[in-house]
Amino acid sequence: MPEVMLAGRTIPYVLVRNPRSRHVRMSLTPDGLRVSAPMRLPEHEIDRAVRSKERWLLRHHELLEPAVPDPLIDGQMLPFLDGELELGIRQAARGSVRLRAEEGRLAVAAPDTDAVRPLVERAYRQAARGWFGLMCDMYAQRMGVQFTSIGIRDPRTRWGSCSARGALSFSWRLMMAPERVAEYVVVHEMAHLVHLDHSPAFWNLVRRLSPDHDIDRVWLRDHGGWLSRAPGASARPPLT
Repeated sequence: MPEVMLAGRTIPYVLVRNPRSRHVRMSLTPDGLRVSAPMRLPEHEIDRAVRSKERWLLRHHELLEPAVPDPLIDGQMLPFLDGELELGIRQAARGSVRLRAEEGRLAVAAPDTDAVRPLVERAYRQAARGWFGLMCDMYAQRMGVQFTSIGIRDPRTRWGSCSARGALSFSWRLMMAPERVAEYVVVHEMAHLVHLDHSPAFWNLVRRLSPDHDIDRVWLRDHGGWLSRAPGASARPPLT
């Protein structure tokens, strides 16, 4: 992982090479500093761009420390799209998990407390694969487009992506966002199957399919840090 020295402090950062980027862009996430840079920009130029933001970075130094996830406990309510799941935990020699969305239940059997969170994540990933598959199929028909694959990942700083070959990818954490926010991300990424840029034509298409997308974008911008720490963080911020 690349790093830069600021005021005697070594700050690591995640470097993302973006073929569409023309400038170095930085963002602070619960996992630390993320830097997006053009494909061919030399690393020393990237370091210089990061150092130029020294005062801004040091002013937000507390956000550069990775967040420690809150513990998950029996009976806890976890967000799931527009609803909630009651987490049930029991001790067992072998780990297993079962999500019953229609009953509002997430049952986990785990050998110890450290095994609970990975099992919860497994359940959300499985649910995300089914939900995003249905959403993408629906919008593919509405838009008259085709995609090649759907991946479920955990980038934490990029909620979705669409490759030039039509491969879609989504963060499983969107299953803890309001449903319309997760659906907006589907619309956004599938619109790239028509326009591989963020041109006015792209945003016109997004607006036609998701008229209130500005509200959803603001929610992700303002509460992406909460989503990166969930499940187990404080209550889900409301969608206003």
